[in-house]
Amino acid sequence: MQVVRGIVVIATLMLAISCSGGVEPAENAETSATTAVPRDVTIPTNGWIQVGVEVFDLAFTCYAAGAGDVVAIGVGVDSESGERVEALVQGFLGQPYLGVTVGSSTRYEASLEDPLEVYVHDDTISAGAVRWKRDLDLESGGGEVVGFGAVFVECPSYEGRLPEGY
Repeated sequence: MQVVRGIVVIATLMLAISCSGGVEPAENAETSATTAVPRDVTIPTNGWIQVGVEVFDLAFTCYAAGAGDVVAIGVGVDSESGERVEALVQGFLGQPYLGVTVGSSTRYEASLEDPLEVYVHDDTISAGAVRWKRDLDLESGGGEVVGFGAVFVECPSYEGRLPEGY
């Protein structure tokens, strides 16, 4: 029972840290590296993002921007590497955006060459047939294609304001 309580407390703290912007990665004198999260700790999730063959289960906070526009910010842990994963899903009319960052260096974004539609229906945000690119150059549209995927976020509630930085 004590072990279960400890895991619940750790998971709750991690979720709180993740939703509040997180903690800066730990640094030592020789190198700078992202702190890995122990694999036996689970965070409750309400969505996922598929990038090629990888699927990231994430805890999303949803924001209502008004007039049907939504933003969802997700955080979690890569089950393979243990690195922090952050995602941004923007469902603005005429300006949809999907981006995922794994650790401190790998960034995936939806290709600029294909139409991108982010759908909002009842309490869900979704996008399908997304062609993902690594290291997308916003000026040329170039980058390494890593495959197709999809996005699904369940939003039981929406924050009434946009997240900091918008």
